[in-house]
Amino acid sequence: MAQENEQENEQENIDGNEASNKDGRFAGNEDQRRPEQGPASPSSIAKLFDGCKVVLFDCDGVLVDSEPISLATLVDVLDHFGAPLSFREVADRFTGRSSSAPIDHIRSQTGTDISAEFKPFFYQKLFARYDTELAKISGIDLVLSALRSRDLAFCISSSSSVERLEKTMVVTGLGPWFSERIYSADFVKNGKPAPDLFLHACADMGFSPSSTIVIEDSVAGVTAAVSAGMKCIGFVGGGHYAGQETDATNRLYDAGADIVISDMTVLTAALAD
Repeated sequence: MAQENEQENEQENIDGNEASNKDGRFAGNEDQRRPEQGPASPSSIAKLFDGCKVVLFDCDGVLVDSEPISLATLVDVLDHFGAPLSFREVADRFTGRSSSAPIDHIRSQTGTDISAEFKPFFYQKLFARYDTELAKISGIDLVLSALRSRDLAFCISSSSSVERLEKTMVVTGLGPWFSERIYSADFVKNGKPAPDLFLHACADMGFSPSSTIVIEDSVAGVTAAVSAGMKCIGFVGGGHYAGQETDATNRLYDAGADIVISDMTVLTAALAD
């Protein structure tokens, strides 16, 4: 895993409506930006990869189907600390965010700073469930293999902590795909929806934002990619979007995603074109 000095990750509030000017970045792709036009075809996705040199993957909800586990665990943890929210409220507020967001919520509701206690308590419960429940997103190994076959670089750029990413790599066996190319929100001051993490990963790997594609499942992540001047593919195939794919697709398009997909096989097909 890439080595950096870990810093406290301070995140801004998400209102779900942040937008950036994309003029000139993705000429020719405007016809794919609205979901009502139907599922994106492999050929339309393939066009996004023109000029692409590196792909930045979010982890939770993109590489691994961890969001239903982590959100359910977070519901229990918030209740334990006296700041309860429903599963849907937790999903809407914290998907794609670092642990600073629920810590801030607990502080605002209880007046207590539980920064030192939160991660150990949350991770104890979360990792116990990871050991028996965590699985890779279906088809992700084929996507990574296709990228390698095309000699395209790729990495992880995740809001998760180093500790959580390390656990994820061990449990799922994804570690060998990424080696040292794993970037955590621990490495930057401002996490998603700020662009800092994506810009840091891109620069560290020696690429420009204009040659980068981000694959994200959250509004915070898509917003960060757009702010960084990168192309973005939204993904709504994770378990946390089950039964809500259309609404999730609309939210990711509204946040600025160029194309949204719900199945990794279409991405593999696009890379084979």
